[in-house]
Amino acid sequence: EGLTLQDKKLISYLDKEKIPFMVVVNKVDLVERRFRKDLERDLNEALRLCSHAPVLYISALKGIKLDRILPLASLIWDECAIRVPTGKLNRAMEEVLTRHQPPVVKRRRAKFYYLTQVDTRPPTFLFFVNDPERVKESYARYVENSLRKLFELKHAPLRIVYRAAHEKKG
Repeated sequence: EGLTLQDKKLISYLDKEKIPFMVVVNKVDLVERRFRKDLERDLNEALRLCSHAPVLYISALKGIKLDRILPLASLIWDECAIRVPTGKLNRAMEEVLTRHQPPVVKRRRAKFYYLTQVDTRPPTFLFFVNDPERVKESYARYVENSLRKLFELKHAPLRIVYRAAHEKKG
């Protein structure tokens, strides 16, 4: 029957709460080979906003790919425990932010001062910027994708917080 409304709600909740997860699709042996690509395409479309979540296609009855579940769960858990030193983080992100600067919003550009990792499970990064409202969603996605690529965080959910470096004066 494919991805149900309940499945989509659960995935949305897990993504919003930054809970590590994988999607395991059982009974793939019952799907005709000619329809498997459609199934994969539909599932990838449904997961496009949390593309970090890995998908496994298995058949419990026939034992297809069952041996991949626990190693993948372990990999996700290990990624969630990563700790990146502040200096290394700032050096790496300086290049990323220079290569593709934040867009101009209200005639000013968001200015990134520094960042640090404040937690693990999930990895949580805190960016100090001049005005968090100037960091638009598309740029925030770019920053997240860059962090994932630089520190090999393929499957872990990431929490990224933008905070004003200085309090605004009234």
